[in-house]
Amino acid sequence: MTGHALRDTCIAHEDKGYRLLKERPVRLFIALIHRRPLVVLIASMALTAWSVYLSMGIGIKSKMKDLLPETAPSVVALQEVNKRLGSADNLIVALVSDQFKALIPHLGGIADTLQAHPDIRKVEWRQDVELIDRNALIIFPTLDELKDHYQSLRERIRDEVKKRTRLLDEDEADAEGDGPTFKRFTYSWAEHEQDDGLSNLGRTFRTGRGKYREYFYNMLHTAVGLKVHPVRSSGDLKFSRHILEVTHDLLNQELERRFGGVGKGQVVSQVVLAGGYRNTVERANQVKSDMLGSIGIAFGILSLIIMVFFRSVRALFCVLIPVASGIVWTGGFVALTIGYVNLITAFIFAILLGLGIDFGIHFFARYKEEHALGRTPVDAMVITHQNCGSASILAAVTTSSAFAALSIADFRGFSQFGGVAAAGVLLSLLAVIVVFTALVFAIERVSPMSRPVVEQTARQARHQNRRPFPLSGRFVLFALGVGVFCLSSAGQVGFELDMNKLMQKDTVKPEYQRVTYGTVKSSAPAVLIAANSKEARSLHEQLTAMGKTPEGKQFLKEHQSLFALIPTKQKDKITWVGKICRKLKRKVKLFEGDSREGADEILKRCEPTEFAVEDLPDWVKAKFTDKTGKVGEFIFVTPRGSINNGETALAFRDLMLSLETQAGTAPAVTGKPIVWADIITAMYVDGKKTTIAAFVTVFLLLLLFERSLVALGLIVLPLVLGIAYTLGLMVLLGIKINFFNMLVLPTIIGIGVDDGVHIYHRYRELGPNSARYVVRSTGMAAVLTSLTTSVGFGSLLTANLFGLNSLGLLSIIAIFAALFTTLFVMPAAMQWLDNRHSPAPSDTA
Repeated sequence: MTGHALRDTCIAHEDKGYRLLKERPVRLFIALIHRRPLVVLIASMALTAWSVYLSMGIGIKSKMKDLLPETAPSVVALQEVNKRLGSADNLIVALVSDQFKALIPHLGGIADTLQAHPDIRKVEWRQDVELIDRNALIIFPTLDELKDHYQSLRERIRDEVKKRTRLLDEDEADAEGDGPTFKRFTYSWAEHEQDDGLSNLGRTFRTGRGKYREYFYNMLHTAVGLKVHPVRSSGDLKFSRHILEVTHDLLNQELERRFGGVGKGQVVSQVVLAGGYRNTVERANQVKSDMLGSIGIAFGILSLIIMVFFRSVRALFCVLIPVASGIVWTGGFVALTIGYVNLITAFIFAILLGLGIDFGIHFFARYKEEHALGRTPVDAMVITHQNCGSASILAAVTTSSAFAALSIADFRGFSQFGGVAAAGVLLSLLAVIVVFTALVFAIERVSPMSRPVVEQTARQARHQNRRPFPLSGRFVLFALGVGVFCLSSAGQVGFELDMNKLMQKDTVKPEYQRVTYGTVKSSAPAVLIAANSKEARSLHEQLTAMGKTPEGKQFLKEHQSLFALIPTKQKDKITWVGKICRKLKRKVKLFEGDSREGADEILKRCEPTEFAVEDLPDWVKAKFTDKTGKVGEFIFVTPRGSINNGETALAFRDLMLSLETQAGTAPAVTGKPIVWADIITAMYVDGKKTTIAAFVTVFLLLLLFERSLVALGLIVLPLVLGIAYTLGLMVLLGIKINFFNMLVLPTIIGIGVDDGVHIYHRYRELGPNSARYVVRSTGMAAVLTSLTTSVGFGSLLTANLFGLNSLGLLSIIAIFAALFTTLFVMPAAMQWLDNRHSPAPSDTA
């Protein structure tokens, strides 16, 4: 809740004695600032400058895992993986060239130069695939598949021989003329995949063998890559920037020494850096750009609103400078506490502009009115603080309490947003109380505010309109009925599980990603952690069996473990490979074209030999070896389909957790799909928890301050109906809840109740049959401050993330839904109560 009423609301507090702030301490505070306004301004400027300095050190964490608590199972498992295996992040170096024969011999030397740097742990440039290539036919197919392939090969060759015999018996003239000619048997798994054993063998070999390449060429075969493994994770933005700069400089120096430089006509025409470290920097730059853009847009629109409303340059300075100070102080608070912003909290500053400016508008309007009544600057400021200050403190406490309710969430997207927003609202009010006061006094000394002739004060005007509000009980019942209908349809509000629909608007891959595409595997597998190699083998066997089930075929793409490359029953497999190769060698002339090349590829691998773990290439063993030297205790599992799809992530996580360890429990598992599944689960739980907590908090605060069930009912009525109408509009417009806009419900509870509080207090001050006038006076102030609040949230519509756009759009809908119920339903309910207790007065002007 923010300061949604201007002068009229403050009058209510003045007349009824509803003051949180007593006159004596307020006057002492104002007098102190009045004596030394420049000192106060210099002190506040120093605090602001220090906050700016602190804010410059705020980090940006744009990874999804940063939204989960450290105790989340996937995060705990990820920490274990990083501890034992090191960071899985890598920096891809793509050397664009059309002279690979000249470049390849130098890759080892270039890799050695990079690896010599202390911030680079390892550089991969080549994979020894001789053993895998030689034994491919016993590694990738199972024994049963080899037997099926052999039988299929025999049957197909027999059929083709019979066919050829029949064709040879045909009339020789027909054979030589235009009649049907002999067609050799083919099995082209490259172009025409057939559903037979031999074609399946080709596909199995091609798919499995294709995972292991000697060099890291990109998909277009225009660049060859090196995989650089820095010593620290890409989660460290400062280090990511550093390692990109270091790698770029080392490469330029080395390529200059070896080839005379980089450019057109050189062996290397372009150097492109990509991978996790480049992505981290690019995402951070995008978030920063969107954050500053949203703040700038909000600041510009709010400045225009102030100029139009007050028609005064003085108002522009007196309102915006204190609010801007409060926002900067909030940045310093973030730097001292959390130290970073995430995908959601990065945009809280633009939102706080819209929330905090209400306090400034409130204070300036009341001061201007009191000054116009002929009071001295000190007296005018004392009355402003006593009355508007009391209302603003109540508003700020309620709003910040609702935001603070979000901090109970485990999901950091909620908890950090709530904590920062709660602190930001209070700091914005503090800045208005101190900086606004000093700024007004300082300007008064240089350029005193003019005193326009006041024909009638608000105190006189408020009694002149006593006509009843045109809506009453029937409208309230109708509004309640619509609200109940909207709540009953709330179950139709969908939940957006596809992260692809929430991320960046620009779906075109950046140039650096297009160049490096294909150099390394782009999928983000999950990682299963076993207690020992025996357990890892058991998990591997369970995954193999699971892959043959309907669920496994739907959600499991592949799994890699050390045991996947160490086939069982090697002797039996070697025997059957020999049978296939002997049969194929004798009849290879039946094949032609593309199929002949495929047959020749199989025949090159007809002499597999038995091997064990110690025979595997070093780069393979290193992938499954932890820092202590333990081998084979990790399994990498890739889901089928998009890992950003929530349904896929949830189903995949359930499959992983259905596996059993030796202890009979689910294994520890982590990775991007598991993190996304944990985020979805956390949102489900925390969304309900924080919404209930925010509502209960606001309810108790209102009960504490109002101490009247009638007052409580009138104030809460527009809030509840506003939420109901928002849910109904979501169904009507097809807006789904996602992990960005889920913040709207608990947030709008704090903001939406504000209008009701000020409308009610104005009504209480004026008495029965004043609802119509309250709407025309305080209601218009509510329209203005709802507009400024919506500007803060609306600035998110300019962000480059669809999820943040949805947060901004849904917030605007919710704010104006609450405003509508406050301006129409709430006064109608007041009029209804007035009609029941006393007759409406006759219409008078």
